[in-house]
Amino acid sequence: MKNNGVFVSDLSTSKHIFNSYHFCRGNSNKRKTRIGIIVKGSGVFIYLNKKLAVSEGDVVFIPENIYCYSEWQGKPDIEVMYVSCFIHYDGFGYEPQTILCDNIVKKKLIKISKLLSSDYIECLEAYSIFYKVLQIILPQMVPSNIAFDKTLQTAIEYITNNWNQPFSVSDVAKRCCVSESKLYHLFQKELGQTPIRFLNSIKINIAIEYLENRDYSIATISRLVGFNSENHFRKTFVYYTGTTPLKYRKRII
Repeated sequence: MKNNGVFVSDLSTSKHIFNSYHFCRGNSNKRKTRIGIIVKGSGVFIYLNKKLAVSEGDVVFIPENIYCYSEWQGKPDIEVMYVSCFIHYDGFGYEPQTILCDNIVKKKLIKISKLLSSDYIECLEAYSIFYKVLQIILPQMVPSNIAFDKTLQTAIEYITNNWNQPFSVSDVAKRCCVSESKLYHLFQKELGQTPIRFLNSIKINIAIEYLENRDYSIATISRLVGFNSENHFRKTFVYYTGTTPLKYRKRII
C-alpha cells in the first residue's frame, strides 16, 4: 500500500439474529465498511449485478462504497456479527468478498465487539486491535476496479427505498430510463427473479419483523405490508419461508 495514509473512523459493532429467513435491505445513506462473521446460517450478498454466497464460519468484507443487499436462510437460526467503520484511503478499491481468516482474527473481531460496548479507554483499545486486523486481512484481499451497468443497481435502490409506496414496474423502468422488458430481462438474468418477486421478498421480511415484534393480527400485517388479500399474503409468505405466517408466529412464541 502507498504511504498516503489509512485511517478509520466511527468504529461500531452490531449483531443480527433472525429466524429461518431474512431479507436485509441495503442502506444507501452513510454506509460503512463492514467485516462480518457468519455465526449461524447462510446468505448471499447481491451487488453490482453480482452475488457473493456466504455460509457459517465465513468472514466477509463489505466495502462502504458499494450498495448491496442480502438474503439469509437459517435452519432455523441466522446470526451475523459485524464490526463496521469508515475507512479513509484514496486507493481503497475492493468489492465484497470472503476473507480467509484463522480463529485468531475471528477472536480479535469478537473482542473488538465487546470492547466497543465499554468505556472510552477500551474503545481506544478496540481501534488498536482493528488496525492490526486490517494489517492481516488487507494484503490477502483482491483489489477491484470493476466497471458496471448501473441500471439494475438503480432499480434495486428505488424498490428497496420505496417498497411501501404505490408504484408499478413501469415506474421503475422509467426511473432507470429503460423499457419494462429490458428491466425484466436484467432482473431475471442477474437475480433469477422478477422485479415483483424482489419487491415481495422485501415485504415478507417486513412482515417477519411484525410477527416477531408486534401483536398484530395476520390480516393487519398483510395490509401493512401492502398485499391486497390475506390469502395472497399467506401464499407469498409460504413461498419465501416454507411455512405460514401463523405457524411462524407460534414457533417464535
